[in-house]
Amino acid sequence: MIKVTHTITRRPIIFILLMIMTIFMSATPSFALPAFARKYDLSCTSCHTKPPRLNAFGEAFHMAGFQVPMTSEGEIREKRRIGRVFSETNLLDIFSVVARGDLARYASGGQRREFSLPFPENIGIYLTGTFTDAISYFFEFEHERQDDSGNIGFGLGKEAFVMMNIPALFSGDSHTMLSHGSSLTVHGPMLMAGKIDPSTNFSYPTNRQIIEGIQSYAFASKFFGVTTADYKPLAVTRPVLYNTTGSPGIDLHAMIGKAIIQGGIMEGINANPSDENNKKDFYLMGRMDFGGASYISGSLSSFGYFGYDTARVQDALVDWRRIGIGGNLKYRFLDLYGAYVEDTLQNLPSAISSDFDKNAAGFTVEGDYLTTDRLLLSLRYDHLRSGGTSERQDGSIFTLQSRYYLRDNFSFYLRNSTTTEFASKNLIASGLSFDF
Repeated sequence: MIKVTHTITRRPIIFILLMIMTIFMSATPSFALPAFARKYDLSCTSCHTKPPRLNAFGEAFHMAGFQVPMTSEGEIREKRRIGRVFSETNLLDIFSVVARGDLARYASGGQRREFSLPFPENIGIYLTGTFTDAISYFFEFEHERQDDSGNIGFGLGKEAFVMMNIPALFSGDSHTMLSHGSSLTVHGPMLMAGKIDPSTNFSYPTNRQIIEGIQSYAFASKFFGVTTADYKPLAVTRPVLYNTTGSPGIDLHAMIGKAIIQGGIMEGINANPSDENNKKDFYLMGRMDFGGASYISGSLSSFGYFGYDTARVQDALVDWRRIGIGGNLKYRFLDLYGAYVEDTLQNLPSAISSDFDKNAAGFTVEGDYLTTDRLLLSLRYDHLRSGGTSERQDGSIFTLQSRYYLRDNFSFYLRNSTTTEFASKNLIASGLSFDF
């Protein structure tokens, strides 16, 4: 990453970024289809309001194990036999390339001015598809910036899992109809195992942020002076626990009518398969969908996460409890999202308990408005009431973003974030998000 630090005026940088965006936005319109869209001959917007945000059909597609809901995928797509399972005959039906991140940044705070060219922080490939009607898979391999020192690494990505439709494993039927005075659709239970993000079924999922690069404070770790169980530093703004971007675990979820129930167990933060404390975390979540007529739809969710020996304060392992609520409301071209999450640490060392705040909370609210079929405007407000050591600081972020889609799967954005209280500064960034 190239960094130049000196006192320069803001106006030339803003002008340069606006020129870059103008060039990008004047490109000739064209369209491309990522892996699932190629496979099923659909547009990207069949599943997304605008990538990466899912619409109602996209959520049902994910729930069905990456298959068109209420269909038997294996009967309508040509497969090839590999042992006892079947896989797609066309590599492009399971293969995708991902690139996203800031191309240029300009940060200012106090007397400090910094212009940097980090280029996309995340470049990777993923393989995803279905072996059978009941078994699907998702494996991501990434090349990304791993820490603040600029170290780069390639390896297994944030998420890598197998998903199984348990009833279909035995009956061959991917959904069941039950009658209790009226028809009720029951789907699943679905089992996910591997590196997972449980919040993918939450009303405000961690891994589908329209505003990328600025972590949502509701999902952050929130505590100063806390490390992982294996003594690695834990950034205050890092998404963790139920809202992780990917951690070893087993997840079970099912849809009953418009309700989703979910439960699972996880290793915890940065835990290796041989977790030294042999204790696991578990969580429960409930979601209720509503609407579906007059252009109105949405959902409400609540969850509880119960972590045991999940992190460290000094040399002591501590338990971590997290509860949260979230919701979204979609009307025509406007999407509204919000989440509030509280965290509590337990079993703190007695020697520091008086100076250590064991409670913290975060709040995030966001609005996205599709002004044209290509231009998406977003606004988000985050507030963090931090916990931890006496050096803790609260913070807020106000973010504005304009994202322009040259194609459904290829967009450029211009973002401005203003941070207050926590570490007052202003950040202007221009970047891209690309999926093939």
